[in-house]
Amino acid sequence: MSLRIVVAAVVVGTALALAGCEGTTSAAPTPVQSTDLTSSDGGFDQHAVIGVVLEPGEDSLGDDLRSRLSAAGFRPDVRVAATDGAAAAQRTAVDQLVHRGAKALLVRAVDASALTGVIQTAHDAGVVVVSLGQPLPTSGTGGDGVSADYRVPAEDDQADLVSAAVDVVGSLQRGEKPSTD
Repeated sequence: MSLRIVVAAVVVGTALALAGCEGTTSAAPTPVQSTDLTSSDGGFDQHAVIGVVLEPGEDSLGDDLRSRLSAAGFRPDVRVAATDGAAAAQRTAVDQLVHRGAKALLVRAVDASALTGVIQTAHDAGVVVVSLGQPLPTSGTGGDGVSADYRVPAEDDQADLVSAAVDVVGSLQRGEKPSTD
């Protein structure tokens, strides 16, 4: 009789414990290093998906990043926003890339404040976010602002920007903190 009570108590306790568990806000891919905003650590596979989200008209930059990331052994997924509805298109692109399993995102935002929700989702999933050019603004409450983990400053020369961005991804892949400004 007491064995039944113990078994019932364990089953009820387990059910209650599981009912109180909450996961992340998205289907999380394998986490990578994110020094400030996630608790993930370690690198990622060299053949990982690297998401690139760019402003309208940056097709040339997208082509250069795709080429250099591919040459470095990564699988780039480059999304250049259309002129109409660019901020919404970038939000959708970030969300899709996170769900596709991107390990890092390179983002050049049209409207950085429009990305805060999906940047949080990316961080929750363990994705490292790298801002290209202007920093993504910190937002949120209670000092828990959401922004990019790293920033690659805009260079006058597109080749320098691409080279610096690929170097950052390479450092992240090895689980190292990249050197950025």
